[in-house]
Amino acid sequence: MFFEIDKKLDGDPVRLCKNITVEGEGYARDVALECAERFGAEDGTVKSIRFVPGEGESYSIDVRDCEIVVSGHVIYGGVTLLQLCEFGELCTGKLEDSPDCEFRGYRVYLPGRKFFSDFKNMVDTLAYYKYNYLSVEIGGAMEYKRHPEINEAWRAFAEETHKYSDRTLEIQKGFPWAKDSIHTENGDGDILTQDEVRELIDYARYRGLKVYPEAPTMSHTDYICLAHPEIREREEDPYPDTYCPNHPDTYKIVFDILDEIIDVFQPEVVNIGHDELYSVGLCPRCRDKHPDELYAQDITKIHDYLAERGIKTMMWGEKLLPVVLTRGRTYGGAGSRRPNKEYPPLFLCQYMIPNDVIMLHWYHSFGEQYDFVYHTHGFPVVYGNLSLDRFEAWRRRKSRGKVLGGSFSNWGSNETEYMQRNCQFMRIIFGAYAFWSKTYDTPDNERVLYLTYEEAYRRHFGNGHAVVFEHNTDVFMPYEPFYCGKFIDEKACRLGDYKVTYSDGSVELFPVKYGTNISNEDMPVTLKEFAEKYGRSSTDEVALGEICYSVIPLRKNGKTYFRTQFEDKRPDTEIASVEFIPARDCKVDFTWYRK
Repeated sequence: MFFEIDKKLDGDPVRLCKNITVEGEGYARDVALECAERFGAEDGTVKSIRFVPGEGESYSIDVRDCEIVVSGHVIYGGVTLLQLCEFGELCTGKLEDSPDCEFRGYRVYLPGRKFFSDFKNMVDTLAYYKYNYLSVEIGGAMEYKRHPEINEAWRAFAEETHKYSDRTLEIQKGFPWAKDSIHTENGDGDILTQDEVRELIDYARYRGLKVYPEAPTMSHTDYICLAHPEIREREEDPYPDTYCPNHPDTYKIVFDILDEIIDVFQPEVVNIGHDELYSVGLCPRCRDKHPDELYAQDITKIHDYLAERGIKTMMWGEKLLPVVLTRGRTYGGAGSRRPNKEYPPLFLCQYMIPNDVIMLHWYHSFGEQYDFVYHTHGFPVVYGNLSLDRFEAWRRRKSRGKVLGGSFSNWGSNETEYMQRNCQFMRIIFGAYAFWSKTYDTPDNERVLYLTYEEAYRRHFGNGHAVVFEHNTDVFMPYEPFYCGKFIDEKACRLGDYKVTYSDGSVELFPVKYGTNISNEDMPVTLKEFAEKYGRSSTDEVALGEICYSVIPLRKNGKTYFRTQFEDKRPDTEIASVEFIPARDCKVDFTWYRK
């Protein structure tokens, strides 16, 4: 199997009965029935599956001659049973496993209505790889019954920022002061009803995920300030993204929003955001206050409000970190004195914040030394915006302080092609290996990355009839992620089509699309090659993940080729010819075969 398991089955192969008896309920039962439907046989020896729920996240699978007993966390056991069937590794014996990380998370936006099925497919993927937390940013994309004006303002803003790609960047970079990134992929321009959001939450919780909301406060509050400009911190900003923590109406609105979100989610924890804060201590009510005190004041006020309701607080924690790099370049809470981009240092707030706030540490790439800011003050830590292929000293760092685990982030659409090209499938699958392995560490990255390619490809395509291509192109398009208002350019990415002509005269067209199922002939295929060619800091390095899911890279004759496949709808009909029909000026080199 792709996964590392504490103790594997090592006995004789067994077969499930097609009409198997299942003693259990919920998602574990659904998965067991799927196993029987997909892999059962009339002469199967295992005739029943019994689920015995237990505490915690460890589980065992005891396979006997006629019965399978799944104990402990029955959803994880049921999913592993499905994986054993898929890999042909169902044998007699006892398997035991438990996660290596307490917190195994994923962060997304609310989907637009036309992408509900993509959202649910994403949830199914998380359940399959045994994640346990799902964070959903709400912002202005869910209806607020007490404040419909917020939804109206958000809808108008989303329409403006969806007019063309990078409109959000024009707004963010178009003023002589630093501004937050813009999240109008949230809801894909839709405003979901509270019942629709509950439907999505229920779908995820049924599959074993703990779902909690991300409700941006203080910063990233354009969804509030556009509807209520009277509470904005920077009065001259026509697109305000930060509220004033001393305005008499601010917390009336904020707590109304939180109350509605809490009512919908019934969460154990709420992520209150607070990242990328730049406009602070500017308005008449705040300009004589210390910015770090204003920041801590807001966090504490919201933390206490949530604590009264039995809810834990989480936040993005980079403003606690005084990051200073070579040549004096500053990040996080160190403040900035760059021309026209001045904002104050906030790192002293680390002494003023309740130390039970869970810190999402997304500045982990700046170095291990910054972890100790959180450890010194006793904050629980989750490595956020995680990209394990770039993480240094994983096993050592996760063992220190109160590190709970890690969480990956999707800052773009939940639609499958965007998920792939924003490297989400690579990160989810790679992360599943690391989160459950008792031995994984950073030196394993090359090996685990290739296993991830193979596993993502298997998960995507399965074992059906297909026409397989191994191909490449002379086209090169520098990698860039598709989020914060940047959309895939369909015309630029579409290289052409494979025209497959069958012996009966029928024709199928298979699209060839750069970054989706094909890439450049000179593309490095390992982390080491990328580091040598581009440097570790290059965003091109992420191109390793862009093609993961639809492609397996391989080297032939000094060039990189990309194996992909398309459904063969006429497997019993001979293929007479295959040709590439270009849609733009390009060279595509390919071979093909059927499976």
